[in-house]
Amino acid sequence: MTWLCTSRPSEPMTDWGHLPVCVFDGGWNLPLWAAIEQGFFEQRGLAIDLTLTPSSRAMMQGFAEGRYPLILVSADNVVAFQQNLAEVPVDGEPDAVIVLGGDAGFLSLVAGPGLLTLDDLRGRVLAVDAPDTGFALVLYELLGRAGQPRSSLRIESQGSTEQRYQSLLAGRCAATLLRTPYELLAAQQGCRVLARSADVLAHYQGTVGATRQAWAEQHPRELKAFLQAYRQGLAWCRRQPAAACALLQAHVPGLDPALARAAYGLLLDPVHGLSADLAVDRQGMQAVAALRQRYLPAARERQARMTYRADW
Repeated sequence: MTWLCTSRPSEPMTDWGHLPVCVFDGGWNLPLWAAIEQGFFEQRGLAIDLTLTPSSRAMMQGFAEGRYPLILVSADNVVAFQQNLAEVPVDGEPDAVIVLGGDAGFLSLVAGPGLLTLDDLRGRVLAVDAPDTGFALVLYELLGRAGQPRSSLRIESQGSTEQRYQSLLAGRCAATLLRTPYELLAAQQGCRVLARSADVLAHYQGTVGATRQAWAEQHPRELKAFLQAYRQGLAWCRRQPAAACALLQAHVPGLDPALARAAYGLLLDPVHGLSADLAVDRQGMQAVAALRQRYLPAARERQARMTYRADW
């Protein structure tokens, strides 16, 4: 994996209008929600048009077509895009750019009621967003270390974290990877956390912010304003824990005050939580690349040229 780092000089404030941003729904959006509701984007002349995607395919389709110039997505999806191995083929040379490092994934393997060990998952349906991209590869690693190779698994695509959480509760899958706070909500409903990604991956880059190189070159002021407002939103969350917990409750149905405080503790954890400086974990990106090479033969033949911009 090859890296190129670039930056931009500061630009004066102005009013640029609406900026489409696409994300998966979940607690890891806390800085984004805070920046929107506290007016940090508006102060910089931006109005965010936020889209919650039902799947990585829908998100990457919009990203490839230019409908979503900024996305918050798994680092693996961006690498897949650069290798032209994403669910949606890329016309021409892929030009995705990572602009912020969000988190290490907040990934927990959660099983339905009555399933107590990883061995209990043998032969049962396991839900993922997409089988060859994203966090599915972490699932294969967790189960592979438990003696269950990918070839032995029953994998079904069932959409985003929130959709897979609903599938788990409805019994449409035996287990799935959930992200904070959905593992907490599932446990409250009698489900069980069997493993966590942090237990086996010392470094892993989960969410990143990404755009296209062409868009970044044409909109440097908007990009810088977005990153600065996002960073301000994260800082606000750290300073205002009670208000941040209330924000979590407002955006995540079913999250009671106790679960909101637990989720806040995980999301803002100084070691495993949201990246305080927005920096990409280079070792985490290496782990992403290693998993792709381990579980996707096609990825072994394609080098991903990753660009990282520091525009804030």
